[in-house]
Amino acid sequence: MVHYARNTVGDFQTERPEHNGLTAFGKRVISECNRLGILVDLAHCTERAVDEALEISKAPVIWSHSSIASGGTPDWTMIGWKARQLTRKCAQRIARKGGVVGLWAYRVDVGNATESYAERLMAMSNQIGEDHVGFGTDMNGDPVNDKDLMMTNYVDLRKVADYWQKKGVDDKRIRKIAIGNYARALQDAFQLRQVEKAA
Repeated sequence: MVHYARNTVGDFQTERPEHNGLTAFGKRVISECNRLGILVDLAHCTERAVDEALEISKAPVIWSHSSIASGGTPDWTMIGWKARQLTRKCAQRIARKGGVVGLWAYRVDVGNATESYAERLMAMSNQIGEDHVGFGTDMNGDPVNDKDLMMTNYVDLRKVADYWQKKGVDDKRIRKIAIGNYARALQDAFQLRQVEKAA
């Protein structure tokens, strides 16, 4: 929905808010995404914009890449990646509406090793439910920031699944987190379009 630039859709996390959430146009975008069967990604939105999107959307939404803050309330005045985190309550609200939160691979946040990433993602699944977390996107195609990432290729995610298997994590849970949760959210968005067409 938004990124690192002022826009006519809504506020983003790393600058002072100017719309108090989503604009009227942004709210129409959410409804139109539902009508067309497009999965809505709220990454970079302010918490107020997230709440408004959750009120409007008839389908689950995702937050494709970030993490859940361990303390405090992230806001635009924070430095760097900390402003991009979600509060636990916000992540829980996304989960309650059937959505998914993806964990990014920023080493300063998740550590330097596959194991630390795997443990952090499993901790997130305990916080908001194993049906509502997934691998974060936004880890390749950005050579400028590659040095900041502990994984730069989606192939590396296989190592995370291997680690969980060695730790005895149930295969069903691994499958949900690795692909199933995102697939369900996307399917729900598609199905909403089919329902709208039938109506």
